[in-house]
Amino acid sequence: MHIIAFSNQKGGTGKTTCCVNLAAALVKLGERVLLVDLDPQGNATVSVGIKLNPENPTLSEFLLGQVRIEEVMVDSYLGDLSVIPSNPDLAHVEVELLSESKSQFFLKKTFENYREVINSFDFVMIDCPPSLSILTINGLTASDYVIIPVLCDYLSLEGLSHLLDTISEVKKRLNPSLDILGILPNMIDYRLKITEESLDLLKKEFGKKLFKNGIRVCSRLRESPSFGKAIFDYAKYSTAVEDFLNLAKELKRRVK
Repeated sequence: MHIIAFSNQKGGTGKTTCCVNLAAALVKLGERVLLVDLDPQGNATVSVGIKLNPENPTLSEFLLGQVRIEEVMVDSYLGDLSVIPSNPDLAHVEVELLSESKSQFFLKKTFENYREVINSFDFVMIDCPPSLSILTINGLTASDYVIIPVLCDYLSLEGLSHLLDTISEVKKRLNPSLDILGILPNMIDYRLKITEESLDLLKKEFGKKLFKNGIRVCSRLRESPSFGKAIFDYAKYSTAVEDFLNLAKELKRRVK
């Protein structure tokens, strides 16, 4: 079992879309996946077609120890993809965590309390918020690996250094086993000159940490969340299907 956080404090990098569709790709390759929506916006939850009722427990109650994992975990329309959903209530929990001692370890301890259930999955994918918040720190502290989606533009690359500093601090102080599984180029548009320049810079800076299989720009990929479907079920002949399957295969090679 491998726990992987998706993190980038910069919004608009397609982090949630990458997390959800890579989880779906792993399911297509025969893996059991648990998707943890650690973002109060709840976009990962919606992206796999899960619509919560007010009485449904979410990650908020789970983090606070008010419900068991069996009560909060929801089966998605993809047979081997289960979800711990989120909604805006998680923002209030984040405020509560700030007043608690060892607040960085809440998610890690919660996972440990249900180790048998967590271990029944091949992969746990955590969609972190687009910020360097206490929720993001919880995600990084609970994970074995982190994947960092980036756009091929100057501002995205500029902000990457801040996230790498944060990951380094988490590794040093909170989670010595945390490793960067890869930098993931996303929404690659080869028609733009800056794309090749950015990819060359990433290769030079990160070498083998850069995923060989990035995700090309695809309009169908942007549409799919509004239909509550992964790209494999929304547009099965799109370029994104090929990209995510290749990325999933590369991910499996890297963790092994």
